[in-house]
Amino acid sequence: MIDMPFAFGALSNSDDDIYPVTRITTGAVGEPGRRLFILQAHVGDEPFSWVVEKDQVRALGRAIPELLADVRREFPELGDPLIAATPNLELSVPFEPIFRVGSLGVSYDRLHDMVVLTLVDAEALRDDLEQDADAETGQNIHLTRGQAFLLSQQTERVVAAGRPICPACGEPINDFGHFCLPLQRRAGEYLQ
Repeated sequence: MIDMPFAFGALSNSDDDIYPVTRITTGAVGEPGRRLFILQAHVGDEPFSWVVEKDQVRALGRAIPELLADVRREFPELGDPLIAATPNLELSVPFEPIFRVGSLGVSYDRLHDMVVLTLVDAEALRDDLEQDADAETGQNIHLTRGQAFLLSQQTERVVAAGRPICPACGEPINDFGHFCLPLQRRAGEYLQ
């Protein structure tokens, strides 16, 4: 499930808040076609990691620039975000994911001028009715607009580093090829 709501609100004060983030990145480990995608935030030297889906990384990379454009339009007095000249966007290893993300949201906290990523545990989404009210089901990561901008650029690089995409069907091409219905139709190999 990919959920990218845009919202303007205030910074919550929850134990599930990751703040202040000193570094945030996303990356993938493994071979193309079998990669594990990780979202990672640091508070000081302490890393926090979550497993995310490739589609969530791609959606995040599209949602953040849209949100930043909305913020710029709505609050022109804020100016451009400060961006690190040489950001460290490499994953810290080893990493121990807190949970697999089932739902991912992006919002803006105007009061604190922060972009907030809301991560919901995939297990919590599946077991929503049986979930203990005190169980940890999600976390909020609070980023500066500059950190969010760099994260959106990193998501593009991470997604692009995977398998090439077939221009005819939009599906990934494996080392051994792939079944492409549009190409087979053009070649006359597909009979109805």
